[in-house]
Amino acid sequence: MKVPLTQALLNPFFYYYLKIPSIPSVDHLPGNKRTGLLNTPKNQIEIILDGKKISKLYIKDLNQEQLLFPLYNIHKTEIKEKQSPGIYIEQKAVGFIASYEIKVDDFTIDDLQFNLLHFNDKQLLQKPSYQNKKVLFRKRETLLIYQNSFEVL
Repeated sequence: MKVPLTQALLNPFFYYYLKIPSIPSVDHLPGNKRTGLLNTPKNQIEIILDGKKISKLYIKDLNQEQLLFPLYNIHKTEIKEKQSPGIYIEQKAVGFIASYEIKVDDFTIDDLQFNLLHFNDKQLLQKPSYQNKKVLFRKRETLLIYQNSFEVL
């Protein structure tokens, strides 16, 4: 393609020319992936039980350092390490980022755990869990609005 690898990785035709069936797109590249909902005023979390919305939250509502009693079960992970050498790809999307489902007999919001990841001055809300069980990913409907690729030497 006669372009640097960091640019080629963002081009959909690169994967066609690569001809590796297990890597049809940038989403299937091997490596570490950090995904989640960015802490911005537009992003929101909705909790729906039996088709009825029972709660609507923003990520800022999960920051509870100034509260006497925590409102939600939060697990925070902080990554302080600097970026190691390699190629990095950043993507931002808008839309319905993720829908998760779990079947329980009696739901209480107190048993829902929100997982927050802090790195590079960013905060991401990652996949939740319920009573220390993983929830099932159901669907996503997004539009990619930003892509960037860079190399750290």
